[in-house]
Amino acid sequence: MKKTAQETLAHDEPPTPGTGKVILIIDQTILATVTPTISNHFHVLSDVGWWSASYLFTLSVFQLFYGKLYALYSIKLVYLAAISIFELGSLICAVSSNSAALISGRAVAGLGAAGIFSGSIMVTTMVIPLERRATYLGVMSAVFGVAAIVGPFIGGAIAERTTWRWCFWLNLPLGFMTAILCAFLVRTPPNHHAQPLSSTEKLRQFDFVGTITLIGSLVCLLLALEWGGSTYPWKNPRIIALFVVAAVLAAAFVFVQALPISRVSARTIPSSITASRSVWAAASYAMCITGGVYVAILYIPLWFQVIQRRSVLGSSVMITPLIVGYVVCSVVAGILTSTIGYYNPCMIVGTTLTACGSGLLTTITPNTSTGTWIGYLALYGLGVGLGFGQPSYVVQTVPPKEDVSIGVTLITLVQNLSATVFVAAAQTIFQNSLASQIRSLAPGVSASVIAHTGATQFLEQFPESNRPAVLDAYSSALARTFYLSLGLSCASIVGAALSEWRSMKAPKPGTERTPAGGERSH
Repeated sequence: MKKTAQETLAHDEPPTPGTGKVILIIDQTILATVTPTISNHFHVLSDVGWWSASYLFTLSVFQLFYGKLYALYSIKLVYLAAISIFELGSLICAVSSNSAALISGRAVAGLGAAGIFSGSIMVTTMVIPLERRATYLGVMSAVFGVAAIVGPFIGGAIAERTTWRWCFWLNLPLGFMTAILCAFLVRTPPNHHAQPLSSTEKLRQFDFVGTITLIGSLVCLLLALEWGGSTYPWKNPRIIALFVVAAVLAAAFVFVQALPISRVSARTIPSSITASRSVWAAASYAMCITGGVYVAILYIPLWFQVIQRRSVLGSSVMITPLIVGYVVCSVVAGILTSTIGYYNPCMIVGTTLTACGSGLLTTITPNTSTGTWIGYLALYGLGVGLGFGQPSYVVQTVPPKEDVSIGVTLITLVQNLSATVFVAAAQTIFQNSLASQIRSLAPGVSASVIAHTGATQFLEQFPESNRPAVLDAYSSALARTFYLSLGLSCASIVGAALSEWRSMKAPKPGTERTPAGGERSH
């Protein structure tokens, strides 16, 4: 039997786009490790948050714009352009002479990263058949997990043995090799949907009004979350105004998308996406799983550092059970989904395990044994590994092929925003819970002292006799943040239940896939 063009690409050419996403993950985890070193170099502490926030802003707000680019232009060329922009941002960071230059470089890097995140999946959809895609993406998710573990160790080694600038110089050869491999070893099929369009007609496909209102809404939302509770109180007029403007612009975006315009294809989110129950169910599932695991990853190391007095490196090691569980089940989920042909079972089991794991995490105390918390973390990691990648399979299976790029970028956008929103919510829960408990234990300690004391120096603010009770209060406040992970894990069942059962397997010879996901004879 003669192979199709896509089958030839999938079997005869090594898929390389996943390496781009690995570079991004290592980049983020390395930066987290060397941030204190960079702040010492520039003699600035107030800008620390902006080194990650500027990256997150551009990474989030340009997701759907890249989705449109991938839908209208060569996926391979857009992906290579995104790598080039990320490399430029890394170069600016590596040679930056002050904090402002570093912030600018991170913003440029985020602009490129926005295209790399969704582009990695888009290239995969072109070169790997749908029925084999889950296995490949499952393995890549496992590689991403390993990269997340390796990143902090690389950052620590770089900070101790050489200059922090090598954290960014390192991206240049890695990105260059990725671009070369993709340019010569990956051939994506032509985009038959956009090929007949002229350059002017392609420009008309962009919803500039919708894009501007969406970007404005996201920028206001992210600024409010970045400043709220830290730079300004949540009730500050600036924060309230940002939330109001974000809501107004979001409503304007929805209104523009709902207008009965003649050029329906020019909408930022096409009607095939907005009308799909499964796509929004997948987005809901992605929001819940991502938000929950980011809260856990942020506050579990803090629990080890403060409650068990572990070092920074030691606390990173202690979270290994969660990462190992994620890595193992990412591979298992990919194989199971490819074998069964449906993404729904892994979503349902993932919800069950994450709910159980996060629920058990809310019970930890200073006296919790090592074996107990290892089991809790491993169970939670297993659930996240099973469920995390499934929403991307939904948006590659349900929408029409020409709208898959928008679906993929929508899921990526939801994941990025979910991490930002729920981490901010967890910070509010933690601070308020801790402050209320400390006021009753030590009325003489002011809230400002609590807020501006380092995590590991927190206990030193209290008399020796009060420290056991304060330690219990700190542990209780941290455990309450895990209730947010628990609530999100339980809520993810809605997305799992509402996602349609669509087979990812190739139809039998002589049949074709129907809109309902079944098969019919020619």
